[in-house]
Amino acid sequence: MKRLYFLTISFLLLISCSSIKVYMDYDESVNFDLYKNYDYYVIKDNGLNDLDNKRVFRVLDSVLPQKGFKEKTIPDFNVNFYAEVFTVENQSNIGIGIGGGNRGVGGGVSSGIPINTSKNIISFTLEFIDALTKELFWQTVVETQIKANDTPEERQVFFEKIILKALEKYPPGS
Repeated sequence: MKRLYFLTISFLLLISCSSIKVYMDYDESVNFDLYKNYDYYVIKDNGLNDLDNKRVFRVLDSVLPQKGFKEKTIPDFNVNFYAEVFTVENQSNIGIGIGGGNRGVGGGVSSGIPINTSKNIISFTLEFIDALTKELFWQTVVETQIKANDTPEERQVFFEKIILKALEKYPPGS
């Protein structure tokens, strides 16, 4: 029985861990060194509430200068971001079996325990758009699990984490 309990707990811990997936795309013909100044171009109804929007702005205003960018009214590029949150249902079974056999005679008992879990996934998109031509030249999408009941401090840390991950390989080839 202790073994069953241990296996169940281990499995639940394993499926509860979430990883951050990052997908990046960019225009290969762009000279990224030309982009030094930014401003925001954020679409209305971008999938985030006002509080989360403020958190994202705070993080970007902290991280982009560390990357060498300055915020300006007439920028080289505009920053846009939006998000989609969706629920993923996970239906799994844990199978447990006890068996034995001696000299060709076998027998055993097995059972399956259904485990239904769901988790909220956020797909956060960050885009850099040339301010003059209005053409997208860099985009990254970050997907990870988001918790609905996080405290404001935990949500701030969450957005810091995903934005740092999004900008980790900018500019491409660095």
